[in-house]
Amino acid sequence: MAFQKFGVDLSRFQQGISFDELVREGVEFVILRGAYHLTKDVEFENFYSQAKARNLPVGVYLYTVATTPQGAREEAEFLMNNVLRGKQFELPIYIDIEDQRYYSRPKADNSAVVKAFCDTLEAKDYFAGVYASTYFFATYLDDSLLKAYTHWVAQWSTQLTYPDKSVVGMWQFGGSTNRLRSPILAGVNVDQDYMFKDFPSIIKSYGLNGFKRGDTPVIKPVAPPSDVGLLRKDDANAGVYLLKQNIMILQKSGVITQIVDDTNIYDAKTETAVRQIQQAAKITVDGIVGAVTIRAIRTLVEKLI
Repeated sequence: MAFQKFGVDLSRFQQGISFDELVREGVEFVILRGAYHLTKDVEFENFYSQAKARNLPVGVYLYTVATTPQGAREEAEFLMNNVLRGKQFELPIYIDIEDQRYYSRPKADNSAVVKAFCDTLEAKDYFAGVYASTYFFATYLDDSLLKAYTHWVAQWSTQLTYPDKSVVGMWQFGGSTNRLRSPILAGVNVDQDYMFKDFPSIIKSYGLNGFKRGDTPVIKPVAPPSDVGLLRKDDANAGVYLLKQNIMILQKSGVITQIVDDTNIYDAKTETAVRQIQQAAKITVDGIVGAVTIRAIRTLVEKLI
């Protein structure tokens, strides 16, 4: 992964942790537990204020125990009304699905819970994602139904083996059995993460998570081939978001004419825009974004910076 930032995820179990010490030890972002089901984390407001005071990008997660789509929608509404309202978040809002109550349920039913939560948030202009372990994704979820949502994958190991890297924006690589670093930060045992997508740029550019579109205009080339992989029609992931960000830059600058929307879906208009880019760059015109097209987009965008 070319883009990589180091961060931590925190809840009431890290009460009293020093944010100044976290920053001194290299922490670049935090993901805070906003709620356990319909109960707000008692440290959320304190942690949010401390992170913002130090200019640390912030994300949020809710630990779900919902067993129906309606229950998941209620959790999402609770989170928006009691945790997210009036605040700004540079990182995604995640549903944390790991409870043992899901072990004996059909994969499709568990995935329906995730979809209901994420869709409820996205309808209100939040950037939603799903947190689970590699084993949970493979064993208790129908992950093919969830590729439209950015993934925060937990795997306490020296490498991430989740198969589809294009949808992984976060990797929780360690906690109490951290194999890459010490599990102790700021004197506290804390879960640690790597971020592989430039979520602050994406979220601010699209006016999500409490930001207004254009609050912080960002011109940023797409991620390199090792991060995005191939992008083509009908894909739906964070890589497409980043691609569309660049398409919008090129369209507004007059390099191409095709207008695209701000979803993460590689639709027919996206394919047309890519073909126009390929024509402008005098490379093979096939509507598929691979290494050559990524380099062409980089060249075209960087001329405008």
